[in-house]
Amino acid sequence: MKPLHIALIIIAGLGVAAVVSLYGNTTKYVSFSEAVELSQNNYSKPVHVVCQLNKSKPINYQPEVDPNHLEFWAQDSLGNESRIIYLQPKPQDLERTEKIVLTGRHKGDYFHAEAILSKCPSKYEDAPVKQHPSEIPRT
Repeated sequence: MKPLHIALIIIAGLGVAAVVSLYGNTTKYVSFSEAVELSQNNYSKPVHVVCQLNKSKPINYQPEVDPNHLEFWAQDSLGNESRIIYLQPKPQDLERTEKIVLTGRHKGDYFHAEAILSKCPSKYEDAPVKQHPSEIPRT
């Protein structure tokens, strides 16, 4: 075999190995009901659930008792609701978030969140546009 052919075979093998290793790190986006089903089938990887905070139910966070314990209720896009337990400090402005992406696993009667990603609506609002003095209408 020519050295060029050997080099091409090695490069192709590295490409296949890279694709296989990246595929193993992917996680699924599911609803709460799918997360329950996956947990019952012993699915070991964490999943992502896109949801909204249920503001009609209380948020249980007492930093003076345990700063690494947060409980709240959330509803996914299909209307399924679940109790969420997050064993880290409460994310800033959780109550003001529009959407939440939870990463974790369903355990028993709750979803154990390992990470919470939130989108704060004020962060994405357009900044007021400043007008040049010549563009301001005069009365």
